Amino acid sequence: MLNVDTYLPKLKEFEGVFSYMYVDTTGNVTVGVGKLLANAAAAQKLAFVRRADPTAKPPVVAGSASADEIKADFDRVDQQPAGKLANFYKQFTKLDLPDKVIDSLLNDHVVEFRASLRNSFPDYDSYPSEACAALFDMAFNLGLTKLTSGFPRFCRAVKEKSWAAAAKESRRNGIGDSRNDWAKAQFEQAAVDANKKPGTQ
Repeated sequence: MLNVDTYLPKLKEFEGVFSYMYVDTTGNVTVGVGKLLANAAAAQKLAFVRRADPTAKPPVVAGSASADEIKADFDRVDQQPAGKLANFYKQFTKLDLPDKVIDSLLNDHVVEFRASLRNSFPDYDSYPSEACAALFDMAFNLGLTKLTSGFPRFCRAVKEKSWAAAAKESRRNGIGDSRNDWAKAQFEQAAVDANKKPGTQ
C-alpha cells in the first residue's frame, strides 16, 4: 500500500511546488504540485491570493483575489511559450496559492489518482509500499494513459508482481536520472523483500 507520508515529500521534490501559475512541458497551465488548470474557470475555483507589492503604483495589498484577477493571471500565463523553467512564468503573475491550499489540492489529487490506478492495476493496494510509490510516480508523471499504452512490458511485470522485471522496464525518456534511478531502486527493493518470502518473486 502507498505510504503517503513517505511518498508525498518525494513527489513534491520531483514535481516542484509552485504557488503561481506556470506552463508545463506539454503546454498546459499548471499550479501547485502538477495541478493542471484546463481553463480560466478551473483556476477561478481555487483560492488564489493577491501578492503584495508595495512598490506598485498604487501599492498592491495582499488579499483574496477576484475572479477577474484570476482570469487575468491565467490568460497572461497561457499566452507564454512552453518549455521554460517554471520560475520564468512568475513575472507574468500577480497571484499565489497559499501552502495549505496547495497541500489540500495535492491530497485530493492523490486520492483520485489512486482510484484510477486501481482500475488499471486491481491489486495495487496489495503491492509493497515501494512498488506502490514508484508506480504512482510513473503514472503521475507520464499520465495513466501514456503509462499503460507506452510501457506494456512494464505494466505486465507489475501485474505479475515481477518487481525485478518492472525495475528494468521503468526508465522514462526525458526525465532526470535522479527520478528514474529512484523509481528503479524502489522496484529493486520490492524485489529483494519479495524474494525473502516463500512463493513470491
